[in-house]
Amino acid sequence: MIDMVRDSLGGETTETLSDTRILRYINQSYLELASRYGFDQLSSSTTITTSSGTASYELSVSDVMNITDLEDDTNNLKLYAMNEHQYRKYTQGGTTSGTPTYWFIDGVGSNSRWQLTLYPTPAGAYTINVYYDKVPTELVTSPAATSPVIPDIWDDSIIHRAISRGWRMLGDLEAADSWLSLARQNDAAAKKTLNHPSYIVTRPGSVIGRALQDV
Repeated sequence: MIDMVRDSLGGETTETLSDTRILRYINQSYLELASRYGFDQLSSSTTITTSSGTASYELSVSDVMNITDLEDDTNNLKLYAMNEHQYRKYTQGGTTSGTPTYWFIDGVGSNSRWQLTLYPTPAGAYTINVYYDKVPTELVTSPAATSPVIPDIWDDSIIHRAISRGWRMLGDLEAADSWLSLARQNDAAAKKTLNHPSYIVTRPGSVIGRALQDV
């Protein structure tokens, strides 16, 4: 990837454009795609075990990019997102204890990991499953070169974005825009790898009938 980006940036030498800088462009492009699209390969989960009377919990993982869902495994309930303004409004008259129904991100804890607050404040010990999209592991060249975990068809989307970033830093905005346009064209073709429909019926109706309606 580094060689392909360098070649497309006019063959700049390592003296003017180091491998480290190009690798930074590649990793930023990889991160941008991971943030924009929900790659199954970057899905993960962790758990929170609540304590009676404690509302806030620091997550045990540090690779969270976006939280997608919370579920109370003890009571088989889904928790819904709220914001801090709503939480303060609900707790103006004092805290309420019970089975948590809502959650919000209230910053980071003492270990610099995301911290969540649950509402109502848990009245007991519950197991809360936290589902999230994780930050992709940074690509490196040593001690052994690594590759993206997302489908290979996205490689050009990463490379073209890295080239666009390079031209932008070199001051050629027209070339930067052209390469970004190519990246987005590849995105359009690669999006098919994101489509994983479920055929489990969640409401009355015919799967075949719905498929025919989409034709």
